[in-house]
Amino acid sequence: MPYPARGLFGKLFSTRLGNNILSLYAVQGLNYLLPLLVLPYLLRVLGPSGYGAIAFAQSLMSYAVMLTDYGFNLSATRAISLARDNPAELARIFWSTMTAKLLLLLISALILVPVVALVPQFREQWRVFAVCGLMVVGSCAFPQWYFQGLERMRAVATIQAVTKLVAFVATFVFVRSSADRVVAAAVLSMPTVIAALLCAVAINSIAPVRRWRPSVGDVRAVFAGNWHLFVSIAAGTLYLNTNSFLLGLMSGTYAVALYTLANKVALTTFNVFGPIFQATFPRASVAFGRSGPEAGRFVRRLAVPLLPVAAMVSLLLVVFAPIIIRVAAGGDYADAILVLRIMGVLPLLLTAGALLAQIVMINAGLSQALSRVYLAVGIVNLVILPVLIIAYDAAGAAASLVTAELVGPILMFGAIRRHRVFAAASQA
Repeated sequence: MPYPARGLFGKLFSTRLGNNILSLYAVQGLNYLLPLLVLPYLLRVLGPSGYGAIAFAQSLMSYAVMLTDYGFNLSATRAISLARDNPAELARIFWSTMTAKLLLLLISALILVPVVALVPQFREQWRVFAVCGLMVVGSCAFPQWYFQGLERMRAVATIQAVTKLVAFVATFVFVRSSADRVVAAAVLSMPTVIAALLCAVAINSIAPVRRWRPSVGDVRAVFAGNWHLFVSIAAGTLYLNTNSFLLGLMSGTYAVALYTLANKVALTTFNVFGPIFQATFPRASVAFGRSGPEAGRFVRRLAVPLLPVAAMVSLLLVVFAPIIIRVAAGGDYADAILVLRIMGVLPLLLTAGALLAQIVMINAGLSQALSRVYLAVGIVNLVILPVLIIAYDAAGAAASLVTAELVGPILMFGAIRRHRVFAAASQA
């Protein structure tokens, strides 16, 4: 029997899923609050040039994060969720995935080191780039997909909150001037490394996994099974990370600072919905595996409260952009007001995109179709991005991003309708 329209804000919160979401919000509050509290300090102390240099380095390292992830945060989460009652299969998935990620980390290092050494703009800030590389190591080693698939995110979120708290304190202790940009980069990059180490120590008490020596075939199967999903994510990177990266190459670190500031504000508001997607993804996998009607009801219960709330958040960002920028960064970043107003619609567009891509298309087996959507959107972004940057600098990069995020959900919705996802599932 379907729940009434109140969905996640009513009867759902009396279920185990609702309690899981509330627990994630309670613990992950620090994960969202602390970066917001430290951002104004970093923006003022480092200045646009120093902060922009770190953001520029992070945009390059995000390509390596994308490569080492290879879509495992979605595919491995789903595989773990479906195999949760089979310890041997869990061990095979875990160790095969970790081995694949370590191989990708090695490949990333072999690519990044020569690139930073050979490009003059990178070589000038090589220490910042080297320290930002820690975020790649931490992202690779942190098995969030494993805990998410087993719905053990509360303990992991606690570890993340502790590491963010350490970084929060360290920022005010060690970052005192624009000359401390390397130290600031280290403080921003270390939480994921520390979190990975803590998870390695605590995994036996949180969610034990057996020892397993993956074969070459196991690792090859992990790569082969994830190829279409990786293409989707790589194509998506064309309009997420490339915008700030190309903006830095064409317009300098000041423009990157403006773009990154507005982007962080918009993404932080969208990330408020993160615990909901984390908690519901494993349940969506089960619902799609059962029947079309059940999957349809699950998606509707998720969409009815989320989309209106996301629309309201977007409206607030657009209206209060001057106040937000003034409070967050001060007068040196006044040019970011227009950039934030352009990006204000992102919480709504990203929520719609996450719902259609992660909850529906991945669980409906449409990874290949999703890769085509992201590829098309990425190409559109690459075509218009240089032109808009030349004409409008950071505001142009923001307009290109918003255009991509608008086209994406439209194409996803069309693909879902063409494949008759829920009807096909109900007939299976």
